[in-house]
This record gives sequence, C-alpha cells and structure tokens, in this order.
Amino acid sequence: MNTTSETPLLSSLLIESELNDLKNVINKAVSSDIDLRSFFKDLFRFSASNHCTYAASGENRTHPLLALNSLKNLAALRLDSPSRPIVEKAIEICHHSQASDDSLTKIELRQEELDQPLFTQDFLRAVVEGDAEKARREAAKIAVVSDNYLAVIEMIIEVVTHHMGELGTFVYGVYRSAVFSGGKEPEPFMNLLLTEVTKQPRPIETADLSGDDSLYPFLGDVLKNSDDRDFSLFSTALRLWETDSPRQSGYRKGLKLWAEQQFKSKPLTEENDNLRKKSSVNSIIKAIKDNNPAQLTHFLSRVRAEDDWSWTTELAESWIKSFKTEESDFLLLDSLQSLTRVVPEQFIPLLAGRLLQVNLSISER
Repeated sequence: MNTTSETPLLSSLLIESELNDLKNVINKAVSSDIDLRSFFKDLFRFSASNHCTYAASGENRTHPLLALNSLKNLAALRLDSPSRPIVEKAIEICHHSQASDDSLTKIELRQEELDQPLFTQDFLRAVVEGDAEKARREAAKIAVVSDNYLAVIEMIIEVVTHHMGELGTFVYGVYRSAVFSGGKEPEPFMNLLLTEVTKQPRPIETADLSGDDSLYPFLGDVLKNSDDRDFSLFSTALRLWETDSPRQSGYRKGLKLWAEQQFKSKPLTEENDNLRKKSSVNSIIKAIKDNNPAQLTHFLSRVRAEDDWSWTTELAESWIKSFKTEESDFLLLDSLQSLTRVVPEQFIPLLAGRLLQVNLSISER
C-alpha cells in the first residue's frame, strides 16, 4: 500500500466495493504504525482527488479531508496499538462522501512561459480577484520552479486568513493533509483548494503587527462563549499562527484582524492557577464519563506534564463505538487536544468544561 502502484487498488476498492469487502484493507492498516501512515496517505490522496466540498454551516466550507485528517491525528497518538475503530470510521467517511464533478485538465506550460521571470504577486492577485484560470496557470509555474512543493498552498493560506469564517478550517485541513502525504503528488490538494478559493474574489485587508502580538488574549472569550464552529476555527488559527512558513508574517496579520472582529480581548492573568490538587483519578476517560470537571482539570494538567495524549484516541474510539458520530466531532476533539497542549495553564479548567460539554452533546444524540 505504500507504493504508487498500490494507490489505484485502494481507490478502486473504495469506489467499487461495499464496506464489508474492505476488511483486508483495514487489517493491513492496523497491522503496524508504518501501514497506518501509508493507509492515511492513500486515503488523503483519494479524497482530495474524488470528493467535493460542501457547506457545513452558514457559509462555512468543508470537505471529507477535514474529518480524515482529524482521525489521522487522533490515531497517531497511539501508534503502538493502531486503532481499528478509527480506521473503520475513516473508510466509512470516504465510502459515503459525495463524489466531485469537477474535472480539471492538466495545465500545459509553454517554454516561453517558463523562460519569463516569475512573480508570485501575479498568482496572489489572481486568487484575490477570483481569476481561476490565471491562478491555476501561475500556480503551475510556481510548482515547476519552487523547491517547496507547498509554496502554492502556503500562498493560498495567506489570502484565506482574511476569510477564516468561510474557508479557514477547510484550507488548513487540506494543507495538513498535503503535508502528511508528502511531495509525491501535491496536485490534487492544490487543485482542490484553487477550485474552491477562486470561485469568487477574496479581498484582503492591510494590517500592522507589533512584536508581542498574540491570539491568547482572545482565548478566554473563545472557551466561554464561542460555538463549536468558532472554537474549531480558533484552534486552527492558533496552529496557523505558529506555522513555520516564509509567509508567517502575512498569516498573522490576517489572523489578528479576524480575531479582533470575532472575539473579545482580555489581558492574560495568573489567576485560577490551582490545578495541581491531589486526585485519586488515574483515567481521563473515567473523569469524562463521570462528568467531573475538577478531576478532568487535574488529569488534563497531568497529561500535559507527561506528554501523554493517547487518551484522545481512546475517547474517539469510545464515541465511535457508543454514539452516533458526525464528521465535525473528530475535528472538535482534535481541536481540544491541540489547544490543551499549548494554552497557558489558567485556561485548563475552561478546556475541561468544554470537553465535558462536547462529550455530553454527542452522548445525547
């Protein structure tokens, strides 16, 4: 499965077979960490090439890759025992997702085009103006000459930070899927993004940043008052803020503007730093099932110190086995574990409360 020749086999199975006929694929995927990674790489390329985007809520765009990437993240937190329920859920999502009707012909560049100086601003301008054909042609030029196979996608992200509400989670999910899949076949991911982003003009605003700018002053409002959609968006924004990219400065300008428009800012304080109370709880899953915020707060602090995140894999498995899950559930869980890793300690009680709220909502469906 980890060779190019094996990818069409998985593709044909996903298209032509019933779920019950994919047991051999599942067995191989959970046989080792290497096979699990190969499975998700193949699945990502299949989904990018075959599935369409759709409206999740309001104007928010989404794609099966978002749920698949979150499931991959959750499975990767326990590689010594690959999760069969997560692999089965990933295949189920792929099998049932709507096929794309977008057919793009490969851009063929003339030699005289390749001989001309390359200006990345031409590509950015085409994206901002919603000129799909010019954007694809300029992207093809960049892909030929750049050593960075993600260069085009990173420039798309810079524009999208000014349109987080509609495109932020979608574009970041596709970007992370492309990173995980490696440089062998970036075109499906690039084409998927360009098709969606250039459907209309995407104007950007100018902004200045100070050296100590951060998104953390907005975190309290996010944890207390945001809905699930904005919560996941903020988690995405924090990850993009820290992304190591030549375009990081551009990302941060757009993200800061979005956060200022969306949330209330409050300076960080050191209050509520009382998380190290003794507790008899030794299982975060038990704390969640008991709906016990104090014990969950304590355990979240412990896993941060121990850098043990396998609990999220177990929780995802528990949801899959016990409840009627939706694709967005795994994005939320991935967002929660991501924030738990990086937020200042005083926000852990709020994160614990949010996790209990999400678990309760899923269990009551």
